[in-house]
Amino acid sequence: MKTEIESKDLLRAFGISTTRPQLARSVHDAETIVAGLARPVAMKIVSRDIVHKVAAGGVRLGVTAESAASAFNSIMQSCAVAMPKAMLDGVLIEEMAQPGVEIFIGARVDAAYGGIVLLGKGGTNVEQMAPPVAALIPLDEAAAHRLVEDTFKNNPIQAELIPALVTCLLAVAGTDGIIASGAAGDVDVNPLILNDVGCLAVDAVVIPLSGELSSRVLSDVQTELALAMRRRRLADIDALFDPASIAFIGASTVTSKLGYRAIRNLLDFGFRGEIYPIHPKAGEICGLTAYPSIRDVPASVDRAYIALSASQVPGALRDCAAKGVKVVQVLTAGFSEWAGEDAAAGSALEADIEEVLSHTDMRMVGPNCIGTFAASSRMAMGAARYCPTKAEGITFISQSGTFAGDVVRRAQVQGIPVARVLSCGNCSDLDLVDYMLFCEGDPATTMVGLYVESIKDPGLFFRLAARMKKPIALLKGGTTEQGLAAAGSHTAALATDQTLWRAAVEQSGVLQVDGIEELMDAFLIQSTHGSLGGKRLGIFGSGGGVSVTCSDIAVRAGMQVPELSTATAAALSRFGVPGTSVANPIDIPVWGLKEGGRPIFGDIVDLLKQDPMVDSVIVYVEMGSIMDFSDSEAEGRAEINAICQSIAGAAKTGPKVSVALRSTGDAIQEDIVREQRIGLFEQGIAVFGSTARAVRAHEKLWRMTGAKGRQGMLAGKTGNLTNPINPQGKE
Repeated sequence: MKTEIESKDLLRAFGISTTRPQLARSVHDAETIVAGLARPVAMKIVSRDIVHKVAAGGVRLGVTAESAASAFNSIMQSCAVAMPKAMLDGVLIEEMAQPGVEIFIGARVDAAYGGIVLLGKGGTNVEQMAPPVAALIPLDEAAAHRLVEDTFKNNPIQAELIPALVTCLLAVAGTDGIIASGAAGDVDVNPLILNDVGCLAVDAVVIPLSGELSSRVLSDVQTELALAMRRRRLADIDALFDPASIAFIGASTVTSKLGYRAIRNLLDFGFRGEIYPIHPKAGEICGLTAYPSIRDVPASVDRAYIALSASQVPGALRDCAAKGVKVVQVLTAGFSEWAGEDAAAGSALEADIEEVLSHTDMRMVGPNCIGTFAASSRMAMGAARYCPTKAEGITFISQSGTFAGDVVRRAQVQGIPVARVLSCGNCSDLDLVDYMLFCEGDPATTMVGLYVESIKDPGLFFRLAARMKKPIALLKGGTTEQGLAAAGSHTAALATDQTLWRAAVEQSGVLQVDGIEELMDAFLIQSTHGSLGGKRLGIFGSGGGVSVTCSDIAVRAGMQVPELSTATAAALSRFGVPGTSVANPIDIPVWGLKEGGRPIFGDIVDLLKQDPMVDSVIVYVEMGSIMDFSDSEAEGRAEINAICQSIAGAAKTGPKVSVALRSTGDAIQEDIVREQRIGLFEQGIAVFGSTARAVRAHEKLWRMTGAKGRQGMLAGKTGNLTNPINPQGKE
């Protein structure tokens, strides 16, 4: 650790103004220095071994010439008692700074996230103040301004003071700043005094960058180099979802076993390549010729599944490598995911398979996963009847096999265009960064969905996400705080896992959701609408309470329900019947929903689409009320279908439209929701089961793709992924 004097020398070298400290090694030095200064001074211990000077009794403020000697002795004695093993160099003396806003800037190289910066209120006991706001380094000027805005949104800084603060932020955390340039591994500036004169660093601690962290800064150059290295090992990644042939090692003749069902499902779904069952004794399985070993297959094999005992996996991987397999997926469990008394053995086995892979260009998915789905090649995950068939759409990568299968089935039932699903398990070889690189370069992928429990390299992952053009939705398992580790600086103590995770998610433009239903809603809204023009909702339906609560949900979600234009209000007046409200949200009783025997939904949607105050439209239909006003279930179904067709008949241009078909839960209404979700999807209309889900889905789409979404950690880097993998995975 550098002394405060050395630390301030470094800050000044990067353009940050500091106080001008002088070192007193004796009482005489202290008296002489203080006598030569114009106003009361601050005196602070100088020691590489003492980070928290106040806690050690090493700070005195407002010292005059008369009290300089006693202050010097008091500081030295207090620190000797508090830190008896610390090397005390002397006492720093400097003039007291002019008052102003006290700011904390901390930055460090984190082993997982790379360069990070924290900004917050400064002063004594900074750890007990409101938590600072974090960001990943490097920042550009626009990102630095956003960080200042986010940090002080509840207590804004005077506008004229912000440029000076941004300059200091960039000196620490910018592209050419202290951290990104490798000049330090940890920087604390606390307080930084911000006033009419500018910014002045009053106290600072700098810790040099250690050798083991030098590659973890993740500057722009380091990030691009790291991604380039990843691309080079993905040359044959086309076999991940579109192999010309598959071998199943661990095939079974028992119909209830995975080794039989997986092959049967591939056949039933119509896999477009060759399938080779591998079984030590069987002659055929599912009508296909079986082979004792993959080495015995008389043709090339692009991809292999392994479903053997964990101890047999390393040998099977060697066989696959010898055969020239491009991608192997190990379904077997029993590796590093194991806990308790089996943990050591499982981790050792995983190390064994990593050793095998280190001598080959073959890539591995897993271990501990359930398979792969791809509509393009007709690779089935589970029963063929539950597999979607659209070859282009969402790619979902999941560290949970359960969620992988769940998304496949839900997509088929709900008509959501999920095109590829991968159960990736422990990610021992290929990991989430590799899969993201594949998705960005894959023309069949329109959106990326993820379920993650852990990310090997979150710093690289989120910097890649910020560079990607395709929207990303993420469901995270294990979101509880893991606690603070022992820390040597304010920055280390404040940069908790959750603080950095939240910052990375926000700045990368990744949409984090809280459950599988929210994830599917995000898939649906993005696949249907692509993007939204703004946050302003036009809401229409029948039921005053529903319209009120819908508006409440919208406001809480950060959306807006604006007043409609005068022209729209005048045009809507013709629909007025007793109980009608034609203000936004528009509420028309069920008996007023027709004009001349036909539903008026399409007419009102067209008016909302033409209103310059409306960015998107949500229509809600109370199916229970429609049924109540119908003489039979068949008539009620016909009425609801007519309403949906009226909505679909509205203009295709202008703001996007979603429909909330509010069901009471009976089988008929639930069937209508499923049918209309599929039918209206083809008309560019998203269907949800409640107004709350519709509103929140619009808010998610705005965050993913709107003006404030995809802003990126580096404002200038958004959508600037250099050389993404091409469809064939070649450089």
